[in-house]
Amino acid sequence: MVAEQFGIRTRKKMEILVIICGCITALLLSLNFADGFSAFSLSSPSVRYASSSFSSSSSSSSSSSSTTSTSTLLAATTTTAKIKTTTSSIRPDLAEQLGNEPDSRYMINEEDDDDERLSSSLSRNTFPIPSDELIQLAKAFTAAQTTGDAAVIGRWFADDFRFVAPVVGPFGKDEFMDSLSSFDIQAAFTNLNSNFHHWRVCPFETNRVYYSVKYTGKNDGPVMGRPATYKTVESPVQAQSITFNERGEVTKFTIGYVLDKETGNTGGLGGVFGLFYAIGYGLPFPEAQPYKPSPIYGTAMKSNKLFQNIFKANPTVKKTFQRLLTTIGGK
Repeated sequence: MVAEQFGIRTRKKMEILVIICGCITALLLSLNFADGFSAFSLSSPSVRYASSSFSSSSSSSSSSSSTTSTSTLLAATTTTAKIKTTTSSIRPDLAEQLGNEPDSRYMINEEDDDDERLSSSLSRNTFPIPSDELIQLAKAFTAAQTTGDAAVIGRWFADDFRFVAPVVGPFGKDEFMDSLSSFDIQAAFTNLNSNFHHWRVCPFETNRVYYSVKYTGKNDGPVMGRPATYKTVESPVQAQSITFNERGEVTKFTIGYVLDKETGNTGGLGGVFGLFYAIGYGLPFPEAQPYKPSPIYGTAMKSNKLFQNIFKANPTVKKTFQRLLTTIGGK
């Protein structure tokens, strides 16, 4: 009798688990990009669109020319002036769109100190170091890092310094310096080039400088006790930032935020983890390996088309699943 009751309870638990997994899977799919989730769907419904018509680019599409001639480029715009191009490779209907820009409501005017979106955060008028000097400070701090000298690097840090990467940190200055010495990247990659570019001051946090890097080079030295592989490295472009206080000291340093995981040969990883993976010395934990979806989300993605069709045919089911997903996943 006890065994039978235990079996019934076990089956019920399994049924509940299956139902929950199925709901989560379906809900994940209902939030997928394929159902119209894009930057445009997040903007105001009052967005205006370019009115230039499109025409078919091949004779095979002549049967649908009446439809394509009335379609428009999905780009919010207030600019009507056209810019002529001498680049013949641009498709004519797209070339017609040159000169169109996003509506000013969705763009930041960095020259306008009265812009409410800027004044709501750290106003440029309250931070004493001008933008050009901030960029010079950021470059000088970066130059100090390339020396590999702990004393030279350490003098830049404020007492409240924090180092933050996608899966590493936050570290204080002592932890950060210890982590640098533990890898000795300069010995492992003597010709590593960071390819620094796109230095700019954040319009929202005007004491913060953003810039980009793209590591290229070859592993020609020992790596954590292992021999050089002589394999080349090409990382994705990564966003990094340096935040300063009024004394010009670094209060926060962020690295390794990959912009496009499909580029390079680091498995989509940034920072040191990406370098090690590219030369075959990937570290043995998930955060240092290329991204893999969870079983539930992976299954959802594989069944994407099927579930999208179900949701399109049953909008009520979609809303119910969405509500359930946000309830289960909520804090």
